[in-house]
Amino acid sequence: MKSLILRGPRDFVYEERPFPKASAQDVIVKIGAVCMCGSDVHAIRGDRTSFACPVVIGHEASGTVVQVGEDVRSLAVGDTVALMPCISCGTCRACRKGRTNSCSSLQLYGVHRDGAMQEYLCTPAKYWLKIPFDVSFEAAAMLEPLTIGAHAVAKLDLQSGDHVLVIGAGPIGMSCAVSARARGASVTMAETNEGRRVFGREHFPFPILSPLSEDYLQELNRLTDGELFDAVIDTTAAKVSMDNAWRYLTQGGKVVFVGICNGTLEIDGRPFHMKEPALYTTRNSTRQDYEWVIQQWAAGSIDPTSFLTHTVSFDKAGKNLIEWVDNPDKVFKGVVSFN
Repeated sequence: MKSLILRGPRDFVYEERPFPKASAQDVIVKIGAVCMCGSDVHAIRGDRTSFACPVVIGHEASGTVVQVGEDVRSLAVGDTVALMPCISCGTCRACRKGRTNSCSSLQLYGVHRDGAMQEYLCTPAKYWLKIPFDVSFEAAAMLEPLTIGAHAVAKLDLQSGDHVLVIGAGPIGMSCAVSARARGASVTMAETNEGRRVFGREHFPFPILSPLSEDYLQELNRLTDGELFDAVIDTTAAKVSMDNAWRYLTQGGKVVFVGICNGTLEIDGRPFHMKEPALYTTRNSTRQDYEWVIQQWAAGSIDPTSFLTHTVSFDKAGKNLIEWVDNPDKVFKGVVSFN
């Protein structure tokens, strides 16, 4: 079978590998599509050292089950499935409490172990979720990034009509926005990149403001009748944004940091304290988030296809993935198709 290996920064090579062998608890999935994640972009650039290069990238993936181990009961040959890439130990305190996404020794397919940018992938069956209705592989590969937003929004306990500000209108920010809207919130977005603001306004039903504009605060007040936001979700991973995200909260509001800032965050202690906010961070997602997104998808509240802007065949992916990385303003969400 053919695999696409990331050997290092901007260095892809195709390699022929043996067809995998499934153990009793495994399934073999014929890959149908793989979406590009922001972490993949960093790995291709060479500024994300967590990737175990040489490695087969790809953790936002879908496909068809072609073989099941003798002990597998949850899936059957022919099922359309989406990958849940978080590999948890099952024994640490977080895992025992059901927080497998926070496992103390967490690994991911496509990052620490070979992922889905190959014709077939063999893993334990528990890492695949069946899609219970007819969808394209490209849409199904969007399930994982949609769960990142769902996991962030689930922390907020939103009520119908709550005002939510999502900072950052990239794919993860938009995932947060559609999840918040599905829970009945009124969503406003902020984005410094003009291209993303234009794309977002054309494809999604949210006001998207520039935080660099002179009337930014005035517009936020206008949209919330001067009461600001019940919740702020920051997806930027930018220190200046995260340091100040809480300032847009109403009293007793909640902040969620989705993007990971590598620096030291600084929060103005007294005014922060006097607002009595709750501050959360997120890490990956859980099976419950996957199931919730599938329910919302089936109900028509979430449309994965609205995110996808570029498609390339697997045979041409090595060259095109680098081109996508070099043109981030032109590619909102790219997907590799194996059809």
